[in-house]
Amino acid sequence: MKRPDIYYLAAGVIGLAAALFGAVGAPHVEIADNPAAVVNGVPIPREALARAILALQADTRNAVNADREGDVLERLIEEELLVQHGVDLGLAETDFAARRALVQSVLALAVAERAGAEPSEAELQRFYRENAGFFAPAPRFSASVVYLAGPPPAARVQAVRAQLQNSANAEALGDPMAVQIPRAPMPENEWRRLIGVNAARAATHLAPGQVSAPIATSGGVLLVRVNGFAAAPAPAYEAVAQQVRAEYDRRANEAAARAYLERLKRRARIERHVQASAP
Repeated sequence: MKRPDIYYLAAGVIGLAAALFGAVGAPHVEIADNPAAVVNGVPIPREALARAILALQADTRNAVNADREGDVLERLIEEELLVQHGVDLGLAETDFAARRALVQSVLALAVAERAGAEPSEAELQRFYRENAGFFAPAPRFSASVVYLAGPPPAARVQAVRAQLQNSANAEALGDPMAVQIPRAPMPENEWRRLIGVNAARAATHLAPGQVSAPIATSGGVLLVRVNGFAAAPAPAYEAVAQQVRAEYDRRANEAAARAYLERLKRRARIERHVQASAP
């Protein structure tokens, strides 16, 4: 070998693996009748060598000649040796990064099983209709807001909060505010610009009629009463078609991975010595 240094070897193997994965996606495992090589009884299929050569041709400006084809095969052999040695060393059981990479690779193979299943437009539209609420904007809400300059005494905060809880007019309570609170429902992002992130977030966790705890703000505190929520209409399918497809694929991939795991569980012998606690 021209470069015996282990770092050159590792760089070559890892670099080739990265190039191949980027060019051809998740590895396709096959049993070869006429392999290109056999490493400790593990065949390297000729199809894998052919895909590696095609990937290298796509990733370089230079033609792949016979000598370079030999180099590609050597890299595949070296990669297989490193993988086998890593397994022998127990890295799959003890090394967190190796375990995570292995899990991700197997899940990628599970997801790849459905790679050819393209949903029809009718399926996507049905998926959208069944999940229209998921693609709708966040609900809008109306609220009454009281500002208390301060820090205000705790007794005043409690008295004003009780009045607000009893549906008192917020405009008759508290101190003047620099902004005017609208009566119409607005989405959370508009409330954030008006009363701040913390107050807007607190309001989204309230039921109509409830009043928030005091929320610290510049120069004092805010009390927020949610008056009501108004559901935002779902957008037209055409306006969110790309989001629909992305969410369809995400859920389908998740389902494929879950089904793959369930098949593995059914074939495995699993002994659970610690029971999950009740929720």
